[in-house]
Amino acid sequence: MSTGCSPGTEFLYGMNPVFEAVLAQRRAFGCAFLNEQNTERSRVRTLAGLLEERGIPLKWVDRGRLSQLAGTRDHQGVVLEAGSFPYTSFTEVLGARRLVLLDNLEDPQNVGAIMRSAEVFGFSCVLLPRRGCPGVLPSVVKASAGACEHLRISVNCSSNQYVKIACSEGYAVVALDGGGTVDVADAAAAAHDRLLVVVGGEGKGVRQYILNAANAVVRIPQLGRINSLNASVAAGIALYSFSLGDSAEH
Repeated sequence: MSTGCSPGTEFLYGMNPVFEAVLAQRRAFGCAFLNEQNTERSRVRTLAGLLEERGIPLKWVDRGRLSQLAGTRDHQGVVLEAGSFPYTSFTEVLGARRLVLLDNLEDPQNVGAIMRSAEVFGFSCVLLPRRGCPGVLPSVVKASAGACEHLRISVNCSSNQYVKIACSEGYAVVALDGGGTVDVADAAAAAHDRLLVVVGGEGKGVRQYILNAANAVVRIPQLGRINSLNASVAAGIALYSFSLGDSAEH
């Protein structure tokens, strides 16, 4: 049931993000707003039923009001008033078999897309540095299609501190970099009881300290003429490769 929102209220938007937030039940919710012109659409009716089931108040409003609340027109006719995202402390996620760290990633679209891949491929814990990377903003939730609502996400340390602590806890650190010397498939085939995958931004990439500390700096082989992949696409390929490695271990 809805418990009302804290002073950190924000407005989630998009059909999948709102569905997943409500299903995850990790936030407090205020009121949901749906497009009054979509009352007969089956997915909207399903969402309205879920909101009623969870005791979340619902208002039918026009698109202008939805755009005003969301701060964008990209709301798909759905906006949900919600409390701040519940981050998990780094100490609580230490011990998870698979972690992914986003380093020097500034684009909310890339951050959200990587979180979507992380959730799909079994990396349920994501590490965000305190600076230089957006937190779980509504735009990130939208880009993740709501996947981040099911992840444990930490924002306690700098990227270097995360890696230093992870190394001391027995994690193998694999950094994704275009200049890597190890094929991602070979790195994924290696058995690691605990693994931290580091993904860097398209501009700055993974910082040098982490490249030096990593057990392997991996690359994704490319056959075309374009010399690099979008950060979120590269991350998706790498996380998928490591999920295959997990399957092979079992």
